[in-house]
Amino acid sequence: MDNILYAKIQKDIKAFDESHPATTDFYRNYTKSLMDRLVIEVVDAEDKRSTVPIMYANPERAIAKVKEDQTLQLPLISVAIGDIEENIKARRPDLQLTHYKFFDVEKQRAYRILKKTSKAVSLQFQITFWAKYTEDINQMVESLQLLFMPSMVLNTEHEQSTKAFLLDILDMSSVQAGDKQDRTLRKRATVRVEGYIPGREYLYSNTGRIKEFINTEIENKEN
Repeated sequence: MDNILYAKIQKDIKAFDESHPATTDFYRNYTKSLMDRLVIEVVDAEDKRSTVPIMYANPERAIAKVKEDQTLQLPLISVAIGDIEENIKARRPDLQLTHYKFFDVEKQRAYRILKKTSKAVSLQFQITFWAKYTEDINQMVESLQLLFMPSMVLNTEHEQSTKAFLLDILDMSSVQAGDKQDRTLRKRATVRVEGYIPGREYLYSNTGRIKEFINTEIENKEN
């Protein structure tokens, strides 16, 4: 791709982006992948094993949900998104555009796809454990620690083998003597995911038109 054509494509993409604001499923993908991996069980006094239910909610909403929904019982796990920042150490080569070709078997036609470089970020999640009994909450914390040896691998639609790390586990319980009958024990774990916000992809036609390209099912790609 010569410099003149490259400059024209960059100009066309900039104009396209200004008229078509980008959206991303980055947060949803990583949240779903993390929650799918958090399969945690507890064993009661009768050796009965049960999977702890998990929900997406900040701590305030989670406890409100428990009080509102009579069918929702403890123990419980809630997941919420925390901070996000650029991950400079994992930054990929600063190429503004890469390109590849794929062949559409049904249409018997080759296409050129232009792709912006993915942005490396560190995304933090707060995982909160809720329980009435110390034994339950200790089992959940132990199970979580065993999922990170030392990292957990997450897979999304756009990235494979993304690493997640357990940073800390804090006791967030506040139990007063008069509340022991209805006490709620709480521990919060912070997990850092070293992921990538996927770069936008564009279909570049022979006429020089730019069109956003979204198709995760095409397998016949040729670099």
